[in-house]
Amino acid sequence: MSDRPGGSSPGPETPNIQFFSFWKPDPVPPRDATILPVELHSLGKLEEVTSRLFEVPRMTEVPPAPWEAIEAEPQPKKLRWQVEEGVILKVRCEQGPPKPGEVLTIEAASSAPTKTFYRLYVQIYEQFGATVLDEKSHLFLSPREFRANLAG
Repeated sequence: MSDRPGGSSPGPETPNIQFFSFWKPDPVPPRDATILPVELHSLGKLEEVTSRLFEVPRMTEVPPAPWEAIEAEPQPKKLRWQVEEGVILKVRCEQGPPKPGEVLTIEAASSAPTKTFYRLYVQIYEQFGATVLDEKSHLFLSPREFRANLAG
């Protein structure tokens, strides 16, 4: 089983799913593959982050499946943005260094059109200052760059 937000690995049966994650790196890593030290800033505590995500219209919580581990404290949260084909978000706290108890990333599995996902990205960027990492290209994209990729 995969650690992906949707709970499954990408494969031939899921060609329409795109994977992203939201981070708050400082500085944003350059595109030239230069290795630089990057500090990841916290998005907040789990309850605070999920509360702010629920401010996004049509965001709902996905109840945990009975077979998912219940011993983890606090439990990771799965949210679904109910638009078109939908977006699943997975929010979890760091268990260890560098920031235990803090949310450093929001994972996203999107089967919604990229133009629709962009709307969610802008909302998360405005709420948290988080930048999206396209898991396929391994590039951090600002909202402006993400939108330019839509046009081109």
